[in-house]
Amino acid sequence: MQLHQTVKSALLGASALTVACAAPAFAQTAAPPQTTDQSADQPPAENTNDIIVTAQRVEQRLQDVPISITVFDQAKLDSANVSSVRELANYTPGLAVNNRYGADNTTFTIRGFYQEQRSFATVGVFFADVVAPRGSGATFGGDGAGPGALFDLQNVQVLKGPQGTLFGRNVTGGAVLLVPKKPTDKLEGYVEGSAGNYNMWRLQGVVNIPVSDSFKLRAGFDHMDRHGYLKNIGNFGDGHFGNRGLGDVNYWAGRVSAVLDISPDLENYTIATYTHSQSNGVIPKVTTAFPCAFGVTPPCPASSNQAFFGNESVAQMAREAPYGFWTVSNRLPDSEAISDQWQVINTLTWRASDSLTVKNILSYGEFKGKTNLDLFGNYSLLPGVVAGTETTSQVRGFAFTHNNGDTGYTNAERSMVGELQFQGHPAGGRFTWQAGAYAEISDPLGISGVQTASFTACTDILTFACLPSSGLGGPSFTFGVNGAGGISGGTGSYSLQKTKFRDYALYAQASYKLTDQLTLTGGIRYTWDKMHTFLINETSVFSTTPSNVRFACSNPTAPGYNGPPAATAAAFATYFTYADRLNHCAQNLEKNTQAPTWLLQADYKPVDNVMVYGKWSRGYRQGGLAIFGPDPLQPYDKETVDTFEVGTKTSWRGAMPGSFNLSGYYNNLRNQQLQLGVACNPALPNFTVICGGNATIINAGKSRIWGIEADFNVSPFEGLRLDLAYGYINARLLAVNVPTVLPPYNAFTAPLVNSGGKLCAGEQCNTIANSGPPHQVVASANYTFPLPATVGKFTVGGTLVYQSRRRIVSDGVVIRNSDGKILALAQTAADGLVTTSGGGIAPASTVLNLNATWENVAQLPVDLSFFMTNVTNEHVILQINDNQQRGFISSTIGEPRMWGFRLRYRFGG
Repeated sequence: MQLHQTVKSALLGASALTVACAAPAFAQTAAPPQTTDQSADQPPAENTNDIIVTAQRVEQRLQDVPISITVFDQAKLDSANVSSVRELANYTPGLAVNNRYGADNTTFTIRGFYQEQRSFATVGVFFADVVAPRGSGATFGGDGAGPGALFDLQNVQVLKGPQGTLFGRNVTGGAVLLVPKKPTDKLEGYVEGSAGNYNMWRLQGVVNIPVSDSFKLRAGFDHMDRHGYLKNIGNFGDGHFGNRGLGDVNYWAGRVSAVLDISPDLENYTIATYTHSQSNGVIPKVTTAFPCAFGVTPPCPASSNQAFFGNESVAQMAREAPYGFWTVSNRLPDSEAISDQWQVINTLTWRASDSLTVKNILSYGEFKGKTNLDLFGNYSLLPGVVAGTETTSQVRGFAFTHNNGDTGYTNAERSMVGELQFQGHPAGGRFTWQAGAYAEISDPLGISGVQTASFTACTDILTFACLPSSGLGGPSFTFGVNGAGGISGGTGSYSLQKTKFRDYALYAQASYKLTDQLTLTGGIRYTWDKMHTFLINETSVFSTTPSNVRFACSNPTAPGYNGPPAATAAAFATYFTYADRLNHCAQNLEKNTQAPTWLLQADYKPVDNVMVYGKWSRGYRQGGLAIFGPDPLQPYDKETVDTFEVGTKTSWRGAMPGSFNLSGYYNNLRNQQLQLGVACNPALPNFTVICGGNATIINAGKSRIWGIEADFNVSPFEGLRLDLAYGYINARLLAVNVPTVLPPYNAFTAPLVNSGGKLCAGEQCNTIANSGPPHQVVASANYTFPLPATVGKFTVGGTLVYQSRRRIVSDGVVIRNSDGKILALAQTAADGLVTTSGGGIAPASTVLNLNATWENVAQLPVDLSFFMTNVTNEHVILQINDNQQRGFISSTIGEPRMWGFRLRYRFGG
């Protein structure tokens, strides 16, 4: 049944003035510090018992929810200077981020569930109960919280483990909930300014207006500007937005919300958000080089790429070394990362009776992104070029990505979401239930696309002004056939796509109290998903005259391919022209998947404030299309996970109030979506020079992930709070099943797995890339001084974050044979060469952050704060590009020490 078819200086001066004005308050204070005795029944304001969450789509005490949750209120976010969602991982064991393409394009990993590039999310991001606007899935961007999302929030909730019953598909790892503050019946607000190093300044303001007893408004904005922490010593500037460094920040965010009480039982809540971010972006730093002279012992592989990139990487590292660790070389004059995201959400809540609430949620949102970045950080001068004199046509890198000149955007999508929800809570309180229907429609905002070039120097990729290969009139210096591996590969990629999604679901969940202590919960959801893509993937073959560029289909089996390999000028002439580029290679692909998800759970409270629970949950990540993969490997199927979890939550009051939560989980993944490299064999039919390496998503894996999470907090005495959180993850890939593929494709690069008679040893075996650090510890201490009210409230604190060494890139093995058939994964196969040797492991890191806050300065409605992150300038590796075969390793590196002051003026309330 197809049911889905129907259903800075000014601020520092002001800070000094505030201190000066407050000084008389200290001088005039003669009374001793005022303290209050705290009774055994009165918890402190920050006690875990007081935290309210919506993890089960209804408001509950944190300690009553049988889910492993980390919660940040706005005060915690501010004191830690968390302005971007990627920084949440610094304070949340079990949570990791992939920000290879900068803070604007961050994706989450929870409990080892990683999102491969061009695959669906494993962690859902929800704002005001609605999933974030989608991206196209073709390139990075969308499906997350953009810059400026973390202001004026009630809290941020990180839910760990599958949330598939109440939140839907693509939440196999968990969910991140951003809960904004709703308008209230008080006239109040604040204005806040921040200033710090790297020319950082930030301005923020919020006002709440009760227009009438039944209509309330709330509006706010947040603007942050900061120069980049990566010093660029390349010869072409930092990027499109000026020489302010790479890794800079510049965003505007606005939010307006309104609550209309239509009647005592009918509420309409509308919230609109908008974010615009523009920066020069973040590029990797070359961190390791492997020099090797071609043909000299030890010999390089049968290509000169290792000789060229290895030797040039040594030279690049030598040029950057005098300027320190946070130094890179940028070869794109128009490097930039731009995103625009807006969303309107309307929630109509009807309290139909004392036992029934009906909620209708409607949302419309758009995401647009444009990303021009060097993906690997290489800045390789052509032979004979003197550093400092180079032009753009004399610098070659490994690969970069750029917006397509015919589209402007690399990602542009609109999303409409509708959900009808029923919540039942009959008299007596023993039985509660909720059920609903969900629909999500996502369509492209026109055509988006990318242009790239690999092993090629370009003056302007948009006009195809790039070096051709030597066989077509390019430089004669070459090691390989047709220039491959020499000065210029001579080719680029030209891609256009339009992608739409349709997602529908029905769900229900109920809880019943068998006794006052024991509650049983069961839930089920059924989801139907469809992805449809129109795409044109072509290879551009550069000429000495840019306007004479020619094109051929990137997939030799795609409709419209014409011409033999472009190894000669005569063959080159058979390719189609720029004017004819849109008339070839078009493909329409579609993938449909559907699956149930469920929850079976029991929780038991032997006494008040103590709970133990156990559950079995099924998660589902939809199948889709890897649109840049080779035919016929673009479609991939759904992925499922069964999670078994037990845990306990305890809290206590008294003289030393606190809480302790502990959970353990085991995940069993089937049909796992893995990104595998695909290569061509020149001896096979359909081979062309343009048929190069590629990657696609394949349901090849079976894995298990288990771990534990614990968090503890206590107040030993009034004013002091200690927090300690720990997470452990043990992730192992158990099996890889490599499929067959049509010629000329003949090989996969697959992870090393110790199974099927194949032996490998050590940490290179059975690894899951980007599953997060095996060990993570977050320890913090905050102390509020016992000062009189005439002085204000002064708190100092610090947080220490430890992450163990972790796997970023899986070691792999190339599997091929001469007749083009893919062998079963086995290290004993002919030409089964290990492609890496441990270079994909990020070292351990320990980061110290400090903060101090003075609230109600001298009884004024003024708060003054200081923050410092990465106090010791720890060198933190965030992501790794392991290209040892080509002579280098590059890494995305974390921020150095950042510090600043924040001044807030409050009014009303």
